[in-house]
Amino acid sequence: MASLMAPMAGAFFLLLHPRDLFLYLSTAVIGTCTGAITSVAVSATSELFGTKNFGVNHNVVVTNIPVGSLCFGYFAAYLYQRGARGSHRCIGAACYQETFVVWGATCAVGTLLCAVLYARSRSFAGRLPAAAAAAAGGGAVRTPCLARLANLVS
Repeated sequence: MASLMAPMAGAFFLLLHPRDLFLYLSTAVIGTCTGAITSVAVSATSELFGTKNFGVNHNVVVTNIPVGSLCFGYFAAYLYQRGARGSHRCIGAACYQETFVVWGATCAVGTLLCAVLYARSRSFAGRLPAAAAAAAGGGAVRTPCLARLANLVS
Protein backbone atom coordinates (compact mmCIF):
# COMPACT_ATOMS: atom_id res chain seq x y z
CA MET A 1 0.00 0.00 0.00
CA ALA A 2 2.91 2.33 0.65
CA SER A 3 3.87 2.02 -3.00
CA LEU A 4 0.38 3.26 -3.91
CA MET A 5 0.26 6.09 -1.38
CA ALA A 6 3.61 7.65 -2.28
CA PRO A 7 2.47 8.68 -5.80
CA MET A 8 -0.70 10.13 -4.28
CA ALA A 9 1.33 12.34 -1.96
CA GLY A 10 3.39 13.52 -4.92
CA ALA A 11 0.24 14.15 -6.95
CA PHE A 12 -1.23 16.38 -4.25
CA PHE A 13 1.97 18.41 -4.13
CA LEU A 14 1.94 18.53 -7.93
CA LEU A 15 -1.49 20.19 -7.73
CA LEU A 16 0.20 23.25 -6.23
CA HIS A 17 1.29 24.22 -9.76
CA PRO A 18 -1.51 26.09 -11.56
CA ARG A 19 -1.02 24.50 -15.02
CA ASP A 20 -3.73 22.31 -16.53
CA LEU A 21 -1.29 19.51 -17.36
CA PHE A 22 -0.50 19.04 -13.66
CA LEU A 23 -4.22 18.98 -12.85
CA TYR A 24 -4.90 16.23 -15.39
CA LEU A 25 -1.84 14.20 -14.41
CA SER A 26 -2.55 14.49 -10.68
CA THR A 27 -6.19 13.56 -11.13
CA ALA A 28 -5.22 10.42 -13.04
CA VAL A 29 -2.62 9.39 -10.45
CA ILE A 30 -4.91 10.04 -7.48
CA GLY A 31 -7.84 8.19 -9.09
CA THR A 32 -5.72 5.20 -10.11
CA CYS A 33 -4.03 4.89 -6.72
CA THR A 34 -7.32 5.28 -4.84
CA GLY A 35 -8.92 2.51 -6.89
CA ALA A 36 -5.93 0.24 -6.38
CA ILE A 37 -5.88 0.89 -2.63
CA THR A 38 -9.59 0.11 -2.43
CA SER A 39 -8.99 -3.19 -4.24
CA VAL A 40 -5.96 -4.14 -2.14
CA ALA A 41 -7.71 -3.24 1.13
CA VAL A 42 -9.87 -6.37 0.96
CA SER A 43 -6.96 -8.80 0.86
CA ALA A 44 -4.83 -6.71 3.22
CA THR A 45 -7.62 -6.72 5.80
CA SER A 46 -7.90 -10.50 5.75
CA GLU A 47 -4.12 -10.94 5.77
CA LEU A 48 -3.49 -8.58 8.68
CA PHE A 49 -6.49 -9.38 10.88
CA GLY A 50 -7.46 -12.89 9.80
CA THR A 51 -10.71 -14.19 8.41
CA LYS A 52 -12.55 -14.92 11.67
CA ASN A 53 -14.15 -11.45 11.94
CA PHE A 54 -13.48 -10.38 8.36
CA GLY A 55 -16.84 -8.68 7.84
CA VAL A 56 -16.46 -6.43 10.87
CA ASN A 57 -12.79 -5.67 10.19
CA HIS A 58 -13.38 -4.87 6.53
CA ASN A 59 -16.34 -2.63 7.33
CA VAL A 60 -14.23 -0.70 9.83
CA VAL A 61 -11.56 -0.21 7.15
CA VAL A 62 -14.13 0.77 4.49
CA THR A 63 -15.96 3.13 6.87
CA ASN A 64 -12.85 5.30 6.97
CA ILE A 65 -13.49 6.36 3.36
CA PRO A 66 -16.74 8.32 3.94
CA VAL A 67 -15.64 9.51 7.39
CA GLY A 68 -12.38 10.83 5.95
CA SER A 69 -14.21 12.41 3.02
CA LEU A 70 -16.59 14.18 5.38
CA CYS A 71 -13.87 15.45 7.71
CA PHE A 72 -11.44 16.50 4.99
CA GLY A 73 -14.30 18.00 2.96
CA TYR A 74 -15.28 20.28 5.81
CA PHE A 75 -11.62 21.08 6.47
CA ALA A 76 -11.09 21.95 2.78
CA ALA A 77 -14.19 24.19 2.86
CA TYR A 78 -12.85 25.92 5.97
CA LEU A 79 -9.49 26.56 4.34
CA TYR A 80 -11.22 27.80 1.17
CA GLN A 81 -13.38 30.26 3.13
CA ARG A 82 -10.35 31.42 5.07
CA GLY A 83 -8.60 32.05 1.74
CA ALA A 84 -11.57 34.12 0.57
CA ARG A 85 -10.86 36.54 3.44
CA GLY A 86 -14.39 37.63 4.22
CA SER A 87 -15.91 37.42 0.74
CA HIS A 88 -17.80 34.33 -0.39
CA ARG A 89 -15.56 33.72 -3.35
CA CYS A 90 -11.94 32.86 -3.90
CA ILE A 91 -10.52 32.62 -7.40
CA GLY A 92 -7.38 30.82 -8.46
CA ALA A 93 -5.12 28.00 -7.38
CA ALA A 94 -4.02 29.95 -4.29
CA CYS A 95 -7.36 29.17 -2.65
CA TYR A 96 -6.59 25.47 -2.54
CA GLN A 97 -2.85 25.54 -1.83
CA GLU A 98 -3.19 24.90 1.90
CA THR A 99 -5.65 22.07 1.25
CA PHE A 100 -3.30 20.34 -1.17
CA VAL A 101 -0.37 20.73 1.22
CA VAL A 102 -2.39 19.18 4.07
CA TRP A 103 -3.61 16.30 1.86
CA GLY A 104 -0.13 15.70 0.49
CA ALA A 105 1.37 15.72 3.98
CA THR A 106 -1.35 13.36 5.20
CA CYS A 107 -0.59 10.95 2.34
CA ALA A 108 3.14 11.22 3.09
CA VAL A 109 2.50 10.34 6.76
CA GLY A 110 0.25 7.48 5.64
CA THR A 111 3.01 6.24 3.33
CA LEU A 112 5.46 6.30 6.21
CA LEU A 113 3.03 4.44 8.48
CA CYS A 114 2.40 1.81 5.80
CA ALA A 115 6.15 1.30 5.42
CA VAL A 116 6.49 0.92 9.20
CA LEU A 117 3.59 -1.58 9.25
CA TYR A 118 5.21 -3.52 6.42
CA ALA A 119 8.56 -3.60 8.22
CA ARG A 120 6.97 -4.72 11.50
CA SER A 121 4.72 -7.36 9.95
CA ARG A 122 7.35 -8.73 7.57
CA SER A 123 8.22 -11.61 9.85
CA PHE A 124 4.66 -12.92 10.01
CA ALA A 125 3.19 -11.56 6.77
CA GLY A 126 1.34 -14.21 4.81
CA ARG A 127 1.19 -16.75 7.65
CA LEU A 128 -1.93 -17.94 9.36
CA PRO A 129 -2.22 -17.43 13.12
CA ALA A 130 -0.72 -20.27 15.20
CA ALA A 131 -4.06 -21.92 16.05
CA ALA A 132 -5.20 -22.00 12.42
CA ALA A 133 -1.78 -23.22 11.26
CA ALA A 134 -1.86 -26.05 13.81
CA ALA A 135 -5.33 -27.05 12.63
CA ALA A 136 -4.10 -27.07 9.03
CA GLY A 137 -1.40 -29.60 9.83
CA GLY A 138 1.19 -27.60 11.74
CA GLY A 139 3.75 -25.10 10.59
CA ALA A 140 3.19 -21.76 8.96
CA VAL A 141 1.07 -21.66 5.84
CA ARG A 142 2.00 -19.04 3.26
CA THR A 143 -0.82 -17.25 1.47
CA PRO A 144 0.06 -16.30 -2.10
CA CYS A 145 -1.71 -12.93 -2.16
CA LEU A 146 0.36 -11.19 0.50
CA ALA A 147 3.52 -12.98 -0.59
CA ARG A 148 3.13 -11.51 -4.10
CA LEU A 149 2.35 -8.08 -2.63
CA ALA A 150 5.41 -8.29 -0.37
CA ASN A 151 7.60 -9.21 -3.35
CA LEU A 152 6.16 -6.33 -5.34
CA VAL A 153 6.87 -3.77 -2.62
CA SER A 154 10.37 -4.96 -1.70
